[in-house]
Amino acid sequence: MPSAKEAIQELLEMSPSIRHAVLVRGENEVLASTFANSQSEAVMVEMARRMLEEGRMSAKEMDRPQLTQLFIEANTGCVFIVAGEKDTWLAVSTGSDPTVGLVLYDVNTALRTALEGEADEGDYGK
Repeated sequence: MPSAKEAIQELLEMSPSIRHAVLVRGENEVLASTFANSQSEAVMVEMARRMLEEGRMSAKEMDRPQLTQLFIEANTGCVFIVAGEKDTWLAVSTGSDPTVGLVLYDVNTALRTALEGEADEGDYGK
């Protein structure tokens, strides 16, 4: 199974509309990222974590099932956040007008692949 970094690389190959991706556990433990600049990475992690927390609180307040994915569209692009097991989540940013269903599928696949690879390596749950 691919490592987290390899899963992110495969995601970029599958989904060319994705500009950046960051795979995170908990609040800020970065497992893999496309960012060359740690400051930009930290901004993305913080922004995505806050959006995920707000989405989770809103779902709970509306008596909805636990939030597993979030899509936000802006004039200049979109953000997709998919939550996985062990408080692990993958956030990506795209340019404007991506194929939403395809990006969500690819992000879910990448997250699942990264978690399976981590489990195979014996690092799952660290």
